[in-house]
Amino acid sequence: MKTAFIASLIALSAAMPAMAKTSDKTIMTIAGEKIPVSEFEYFYHKSNGQQSKSISPEEYAELFSVYKLKVADARAAGVDTTREFKAEFDKYCRELIQPYLRVQAVEDSLVNVAYNHLLTDRVVSHIMLDKGNSPEAQQAARTTLDSIRTAIINGADFKELALKYSIDGSVQYNGGTLGVLPVGRLPYSFEEATYDTPVGGLSGIVETPFGLHLIRVESESKNAGEVKAQHILILTQGKSPEEQALAKAKIDSIYNVVVAGGDFSELAKQYSEDPGSAADGGMLPWFGKGMMVPEFEETSFSLNDGEISKPFSTSYGYHIVKRLEHRDVGPLADMREQIIETMKRDGRYNEAEKAGFELLKKRYNALVFNSEIDGIKAEINRKGALDSLMCATLVASPVTIGEVDKKKITTADIFAGGLPGSSLDPDEASDFIDFSMRKAVEDRLIDAEAARLVATDANFRNLYNEYRDGMMLFEVANREVWGKAAADEEGLKKYFEEHKSQYKWDSPKFKGYVVYTRNDSVGEAFAKYLETEHPSIDTLADVIDSRFDKQIRMERVLAAKGDDKVVDAVVFKSGDASAKGTWKYVTLYQGRVIDSPEEMSDVRGAVISDYQNLLEKQWVERLKGEYPIKVDKKLLKKVQ
Repeated sequence: MKTAFIASLIALSAAMPAMAKTSDKTIMTIAGEKIPVSEFEYFYHKSNGQQSKSISPEEYAELFSVYKLKVADARAAGVDTTREFKAEFDKYCRELIQPYLRVQAVEDSLVNVAYNHLLTDRVVSHIMLDKGNSPEAQQAARTTLDSIRTAIINGADFKELALKYSIDGSVQYNGGTLGVLPVGRLPYSFEEATYDTPVGGLSGIVETPFGLHLIRVESESKNAGEVKAQHILILTQGKSPEEQALAKAKIDSIYNVVVAGGDFSELAKQYSEDPGSAADGGMLPWFGKGMMVPEFEETSFSLNDGEISKPFSTSYGYHIVKRLEHRDVGPLADMREQIIETMKRDGRYNEAEKAGFELLKKRYNALVFNSEIDGIKAEINRKGALDSLMCATLVASPVTIGEVDKKKITTADIFAGGLPGSSLDPDEASDFIDFSMRKAVEDRLIDAEAARLVATDANFRNLYNEYRDGMMLFEVANREVWGKAAADEEGLKKYFEEHKSQYKWDSPKFKGYVVYTRNDSVGEAFAKYLETEHPSIDTLADVIDSRFDKQIRMERVLAAKGDDKVVDAVVFKSGDASAKGTWKYVTLYQGRVIDSPEEMSDVRGAVISDYQNLLEKQWVERLKGEYPIKVDKKLLKKVQ
């Protein structure tokens, strides 16, 4: 519920138009907090934008003051000082401030580079080696690949070396040639090296998640764009020569039907053996060079729109392709969002934010005291591990290890949350300290920048306050109203008894239990047990589990006519009570028809809602008595 509450608050905030800053005079003072006109206007216009009927500023002022009173009560209760609140608000604050952190010039540069890659098709070959699981193994792989590179530069045959050394499984049939590089679909380090290497040239050693690579750029041409096509496939992969001959005869027969005017889509649905497209009439998504096997790609791009190919073979089988449409690379403005989505997947999108943090480090004079950190790491090396005892010592006797905006960062800041395990070896501890220190610096930078924006940017300030106040309001309302009402059984029962006459039904209801058993014999045995033993409802669950081996299921029901099939048939004599499936025998137990609620549980939902309303009313009355409210009515009348 809380996540949904905050998420809706965020979504509504994002949809709000920027409000003009008409004045920063104080329009209200609530519980000592001064509310500027700009903040009141922000909430007022937002509220009216969500309502079917607008309300006046005076009417909204009453609602707004109650909202702020609750926030003041949350602050007085220390809701915003808990570690849980701070951690959650820090997360939302990071999301809120993210657009302000990005350096637009860096983002634009990255987008432009990516777009220029899209304009050109580059055919590449590569040799890939396993990069190893240790620093020693990786260095050995790099040394080997460097030797291979030197040999190629000195005239050795690339294909022979690829066949000998490359671990890419496709090398056996392509000799290391990958074809056109599909821009945006391989690790960016591979793509970047491809476009940084001149045509005919050989890259340096390139690392990707898959291994270490040498890349040779074979050729370059204008991007051929993308095509949309349908195809029919008859598989030959893994089949005998005789079966392949039958597949060829079948595709030829289908082709004859196609050229005679047969419906391509229906033929694909009927005959194509491509499980991914057959049901959709052989329809394929848009694809460009480098995304399909070479033969399929070459045929598709050689056709005109609307043209159908003759049967041809690939490593999968025999195909017939119908090219439907073609499109060139769009202008940068049209491609920007697609490029940004690609950048988000491969990590480039974070570069603009990293540049923003670098600027903030200068603005707020962020310092990392490496000598102190190195001293801590040296002590961990001496002891052989970072354990919980040393961690506790670093918290109890903190060492200053950095500073942001003249505010210290100490070992208590990075070790207070404990370790990710019982102990860390020196390498693990070093990585943990570096990561924690980097996060501590970023968190302090975000805090400092958020404080600056709250003071200087009205739009940010309103969103920031709304995030914070919304979270505080949720917690305090749960304490004072929602959770309190649901947990107060005695209060609910008392409220029901005092207001029993207001809870009525339009029609009588059956109140009791429906008993389901797996067969008639179990049902009869259970009925006999009930008749002779007269057990209490509280003990029946244990009896069902132990004596009847879970062959019985009981449900409490409160149902009017039309609410439950079994109740309708047995009590109200309407319909069929026969059960289907596992639970075949059905009967009722301890039931009777009542005209109105007898106890709180009969109308629990309605009672909780009404009790919450009472608690809400009492809470607001208390707040109005505890906290002063002052409104500048002249300014309020000027709000439009």
